Amino acid sequence: MGASASVLSLPVAAALPAAATAVAGAAGCFALGYLLALSRHAAAVGPDGGSDDDYEDDSEEDDDENSGRSRAAKRAGGQKRTGLRLLFWARNVVTKSDSAREAKRAQAQAAASPLEIENLAEIIDDFKMVLVVRNDLKMGKGKIAAQCSHATLGLFKKLQQRAPKSLRRWERCGQVKVVVKIESEEDMLVLQGRAKSLNLPTHITIDAGRTQIAPNSRTVMAILGPADMVDDVTVV
Repeated sequence: MGASASVLSLPVAAALPAAATAVAGAAGCFALGYLLALSRHAAAVGPDGGSDDDYEDDSEEDDDENSGRSRAAKRAGGQKRTGLRLLFWARNVVTKSDSAREAKRAQAQAAASPLEIENLAEIIDDFKMVLVVRNDLKMGKGKIAAQCSHATLGLFKKLQQRAPKSLRRWERCGQVKVVVKIESEEDMLVLQGRAKSLNLPTHITIDAGRTQIAPNSRTVMAILGPADMVDDVTVV
């Protein structure tokens, strides 16, 4: 009867692979549950299949039978430990997977959250962008122009996602851009810290180093916001 049931199930598995996979998974879960139940039962009863009290009264059995039942009890105990380890492993995998998904979701939400400058775009009309160029790199005029374009586009893309109102306000002001120079990377990072303290968005371009300057050099920083606040950062 069992063999015929197995044969009859083959066409179903071939025709419905997804259903067969689900049935196999359910069968695996059932088998694991059965294994755990069996091992718990073996641990709860004595070697002769009775209760612990019955086992204490049964002292007439020969050594071979006791040895065989002892081995069976050990096997049952080993099966129980294996089942528990599998369950513990599965629980850890699920927990770590859930934690990773939550961390990625939180990171994505933070990256997409509006910038605080959006509130200022509704009450302040005069917006501008300032491009801070490192003078110590001695870049040529064409190189400076290219790096300023990279910085402008980088900040533009950032504001498109997180501060569209501020971007539209700046566009209505004529897309004002002012270029200033600074003498070192350290000074540039100080200005960036000052801008962040005022919640002004920034973008620093890092050059690939294919021409004129060393790879990974910070070349230009773009800052956008209300004109007076941007001046507080860039005008010394």
